[in-house]
Amino acid sequence: MSHSTLRAAAFAVLMTVAAAAPALAADDAKDPVVATVNGVDIHKSAVVDFYKNSQFAQVPLDAVYPQVLDVVVTGQLLLEQAEKQKLENDPDVLKEVEQAKQNIMKQVWLTHEIAPTLTDTALKARYDALIKSTPPREEVHARHILVKTKAEAEKVLADLKKGVKFEDEAKAKTQDPSGKDNGGDLGFFTKDEMVPEFADAAFKLKPGQVSKTPIKTQFGYHIIKVEERRMAPPPSFEQLKPTLIAELKQQNARKLIQDLRKSAEIKKFNIDGTPMVEKAPAAKP
Repeated sequence: MSHSTLRAAAFAVLMTVAAAAPALAADDAKDPVVATVNGVDIHKSAVVDFYKNSQFAQVPLDAVYPQVLDVVVTGQLLLEQAEKQKLENDPDVLKEVEQAKQNIMKQVWLTHEIAPTLTDTALKARYDALIKSTPPREEVHARHILVKTKAEAEKVLADLKKGVKFEDEAKAKTQDPSGKDNGGDLGFFTKDEMVPEFADAAFKLKPGQVSKTPIKTQFGYHIIKVEERRMAPPPSFEQLKPTLIAELKQQNARKLIQDLRKSAEIKKFNIDGTPMVEKAPAAKP
């Protein structure tokens, strides 16, 4: 994230002053004071809480800590001025508070209703259905040697034909930084995880085979050796659990809302107050 982006994010955050104002925490050894504003202590926990719910959370806190702290400090300065003018009872403030309260209540109601449905049994059923509907994909385990020119690649092929081990040649000549340490090992990958030219060449090789000609991609010229081929094992239940929970939350929230709408008496009007005529659903073929 660039400095200009950080400044833009800070400005956007400051437009919602309430969010930037710190929630002051009790002082203890695990929650040190990280700033004081006109005698008011701002604790680490306030900065962390703000960071987690801000645009800054896209990057590690250590990378943006000074900027986050500045926004929280500014928020405290603005809050201080608002309190001096006794704006807690200002009609605009009370309106915003009421709207925020209503939004929180709606979200909490949905959360309370959905939580009991997120059982391991329901999640496991969704997992089994997902795995069943997802065909297994083939993977190859390959190594490569990346060089800049075709002539360099042909020299690599000549060395390999002379008996030089692929791993040793990779450590000596590859331009891939990680390949210098691991002998060009790319691990297992599926066809769609590599650029097309590289993937097409790799998936034509059998275990133990080396590409007979250099493979040109946007990165340079590659010599490829395939070590193994296999059908990719499916991700485990635990690996997919966070995704399954998010999907089940959305699905159950939609169902709850649909049920509420079906059981409610709802009348809708156009922007000029005239009755709105609902369009009939299109006939199914």
